[in-house]
Amino acid sequence: MLSLVFPLSDFKNPKTVMKGEKFDIIIIGAGIAGLSAAKLLKQVGKKILVIEASDVPGGRIRSDYKDGFILDHGFQVLLTAYPEAKKLLDYKKLNLRSFLPGAEILDEQGSHKIGDPLREPLMLIRTLFSPIGSLGDKLRLLKLKLRLSFSTVEEIFQKKETSTLSYLNDLGFSEKFIAKFFRPFFSGIFLENKLETSSRMFEFVFKMLSEGAAAVPALGMGEISRQLAGCLNQDELLVGEKITDIKNGVAFGNSGAAYEADNIIIATGTQNLSQRNQDMDKHLVKDALTMYFSTEERTVRSKRIALNAISGQLIYNIAFMEQISPSYAPEGQSLISVSVITANIHGKADLEEAVRNELLQWYKGAEQWKLLATYAIPHALPDNRTARNEMDMEIIRIDEKCYLCGDYLLNGSINGAIKSAYLVVAEILKTGQTAD
Repeated sequence: MLSLVFPLSDFKNPKTVMKGEKFDIIIIGAGIAGLSAAKLLKQVGKKILVIEASDVPGGRIRSDYKDGFILDHGFQVLLTAYPEAKKLLDYKKLNLRSFLPGAEILDEQGSHKIGDPLREPLMLIRTLFSPIGSLGDKLRLLKLKLRLSFSTVEEIFQKKETSTLSYLNDLGFSEKFIAKFFRPFFSGIFLENKLETSSRMFEFVFKMLSEGAAAVPALGMGEISRQLAGCLNQDELLVGEKITDIKNGVAFGNSGAAYEADNIIIATGTQNLSQRNQDMDKHLVKDALTMYFSTEERTVRSKRIALNAISGQLIYNIAFMEQISPSYAPEGQSLISVSVITANIHGKADLEEAVRNELLQWYKGAEQWKLLATYAIPHALPDNRTARNEMDMEIIRIDEKCYLCGDYLLNGSINGAIKSAYLVVAEILKTGQTAD
């Protein structure tokens, strides 16, 4: 039985809403977008209520404990260069631990490391002479990194869109380099291996990776949600209440209760609400699956994310989490995160056996690894074939009292979730419709 990193004791006495009580803003959903909106609204003194259907805040950014291991809800990282995250999160208190830049490429010939020579000069020769792509590919990669360093995030999202694959082809990267590096690397980020994701999203993520690090809080990704939720008093968070309908500034819960506010923010999908914007949920289409293994043999000491470059296989990427933060595993043990391509699962009678057989290609001890948990995360990312950095207020404003909020309105990322909160809160405050 898993227990939550975010202590349920913090919320076991949820708020009792008094009959006739009215709020400035009600926020439906306590994921990153909802919690960010709550923090911003509290900073300007608004009376708020956050309503969450599950028994704990965090949404997709949560962590569990099991036998001394920290298990994030699917393999996730925080890109430290995210501009909105830097504004709202306290990185120092999160005690971030970073992966090394670049990646470890796994293929039929074994393992090949690719680093960032600008940040790791000692990796220059190894990267240039890696069999993953030509010297021209490596020089194009460096040129891309330098070009994007002079582009602002706003400029990136104003560019004409194409698919990531078309974009890479247009830049002249070889088929081999795309297959061995870009496809496995960005498939794990975009949760799709055809590289159909917007070229804007590719440039944005590439820039963030080039200018910062891929990191996790020392005590798990759930610490991000925990930090944001730390702004809430107990009487500002109601858990275990699912909102089923919204009408005229009143949210109706499955408990039979009604909650009234000057404005309502829907920071979750609208599939369970009778709203005219239900078609927005068609963007929530990418699922994720992560398997966690443990072993007492700490034979692998890689601090880079390992990428499976063999076409048609199940595994996206592999990460040895205790190498990044020792807190992820008990002393003397290893925690291995294995991300799986959900589209390739069909027809696999024994998923664990199939994944383990792939791991054995590179890790001979994988046969003895213990499967700790499997996390299937539905709607882990929006489609992202179109990505933007600004929201159309005509789309997010359902009516004069109700707004949508979430990364699916911009781009699928922690940064997108936080940015959506900034934009929605600014719009609500601009209208001046909340009570003082």
